[in-house]
Amino acid sequence: MNRVNGFAEEHGTGNADPGVQAPTSARELARLNWAPNPPGRLTAKQRKFLKGLAHHLKPVVLIGQEGISEAVIGEVRRQLLSHELIKVKWSGLSRQEAGKKQQAEQLAEQVGAHYVHLVGRTVFLYREPEPCYLASCETRKIQLPD
Repeated sequence: MNRVNGFAEEHGTGNADPGVQAPTSARELARLNWAPNPPGRLTAKQRKFLKGLAHHLKPVVLIGQEGISEAVIGEVRRQLLSHELIKVKWSGLSRQEAGKKQQAEQLAEQVGAHYVHLVGRTVFLYREPEPCYLASCETRKIQLPD
């Protein structure tokens, strides 16, 4: 039986069976097929709002010269579950400005998050948590503007 009904096999969305615990280890999370949540693209207003919130944050994941591995994907996803909005410092980003943004967007796609912004070698990522990760009385930490 799946750890979460349809979670790993579908698109990473859906409600969990109350008796089944959602995956929490980085390795389990890295193997899930996650799509950005909420679906679609963030509006310019939402991205601006998130950039303001992320300004004071410190990077929670550091990506070295080796680049993106399963462990990195799992850790980024684990941090997104805890924080919703994170900074990722990536020392191996290309020095070309256009290439850096494209690499940052590819990272967001691989981890199933929204690309928010790029400053130097720091990438801002956002993802709403799945309902199955929230406790019954807990709500999302960040409420995006419309």
